Parts: sequence; C-alpha cells; structure tokens
Amino acid sequence: MSRPWKSELSVQLGRGATAVQRLAPWSRRVLDEVRCEGAPAQALPAALSALRERSAEPLPAQARLCVPDELAYFSLLAGGNGWHGTRQAAVTHFAATLGRQDLVVQAVALPGAAAWLAAAIEPGDLQAWQRALAEAGVRLARVELQLLDDLRHLARQVPDEAIVALLREEGSTLLRIERGVPVELSWERCDPRALRLVEQRLVAFQGAIVSSQPPAVWMLCRSTEQREHWERMTQAHGWTLLMRDASPAPAAAAEAGA
Repeated sequence: MSRPWKSELSVQLGRGATAVQRLAPWSRRVLDEVRCEGAPAQALPAALSALRERSAEPLPAQARLCVPDELAYFSLLAGGNGWHGTRQAAVTHFAATLGRQDLVVQAVALPGAAAWLAAAIEPGDLQAWQRALAEAGVRLARVELQLLDDLRHLARQVPDEAIVALLREEGSTLLRIERGVPVELSWERCDPRALRLVEQRLVAFQGAIVSSQPPAVWMLCRSTEQREHWERMTQAHGWTLLMRDASPAPAAAAEAGA
C-alpha cells in the first residue's frame, strides 16, 4: 500500500545498471539518486549502500520497484473475464508456453480495459530483490512494470492505430495498437544500437499487417543519445521518435532544426 505522506525509494532495475531514488513525501520529488552499474544482484545492494552513506537520514521504510522488459515475460489477453478469471488465464498461459508453474504472475487492465497485460517474474529474482531491500531496512511495497508504465504514457501521445517500438537495453518491445488498444506484442532480443537489424525486424513486424495502408511507426527512446542515434534512420522511413517526458517530434523535423 502506498503511503504518500511518507518518503519512499524508487528502484529502476536494469540488466546493466540499477538506479535508486529517494523521493520526498507527497510531491514525490527526487531528493537524491544513485546509479550503479552491473546486474541487479550486485547493483541494487551497492546503490542502496551508496544512497545510505550520502545522508545522515535513514533510508525510507518502503520502496517501489520497476521491472524492465528483460526481466519479465509478457502476454496480451482479451478482457471480459474480470481480474480473477484473467489472472488464472495468465497462469495457464505461462504454464503452457514456458512449462513453468512457479512463476509470480499478475494481470493488469490496460487503458480502456479492452485488453489485459499478463506478466510473469522469476520467483528467485523477486526474492533476491526483496532480500536486498530488507537487508537495507526497506520493505518492498510495490512492484511495477516498465512496459505498463510506458503504455500508459504512450496512450496520451500515439494515435489509435500505430506500431510502437520501445527501445530497451537488450532489445526492443514491439506493439501493434488498434483502436487505441494493444493487440499484438513481440519481444525482440538484439542490440538496440544495431540500426539495420532493428530496422529489419520493425519493417517485418509492420509488413505482417494485411492492410493497404499499414499504421505509422512510433519509437520510444530512453535517452537523448539513443534518440540522436536513430534520427537519420527514422527520417528515411517517416517514423516518429518519442522520449519519455518529452513532446513527440518527427525525426524529419528534428533533423531540419539541427
């Protein structure tokens, strides 16, 4: 349960680095932040220790943790069965496709409630994160998904018909949006800096849609450096680049203003 009147930690996990922020009560303004390189098993304890050493104040009592796409399994499920029915369908789906019944499974309604995002996390990973926080005197209060956070953010920016590529550390998550609802999801593990490789996979994903006019492509970047890396390629295709907490700008317009 979130307690807005209390300060808390915000943990952004990553395969190659983890960031931990100390947030102020109510406003959730960032008071301090530490980023440590390495896998979560090493980076999370290191970041917590570094953050604790930078202040005379003890660490907040609770934390919310954001899981990247690389550390979760996803599937889209149709709405209409309610939360309990959809979660059970998600458990059945992951058991059938992954041969696993020990995964930590959750189902979350997507914007518009016409579809659900099913997610599964390795139990060993979750226990390791809880243990690292507990050893620092912090309770894990909430687990969030980077994918879900981005989908909620994009719902206000992309059109009702679109192809969306979310660039990650170790690949990209591709989504097809119809009538404002995600209807297809694909994880592509690859180097997100490999322009031609990502381009080929994205063009193939777009080309698989049977339509005389395939939907436009939107790409969400995680940094200014990543956006600059993709500007020329997206300009050639007429795709649109996005950045979190920034207004959408077609690559052609960005190139013209350079």
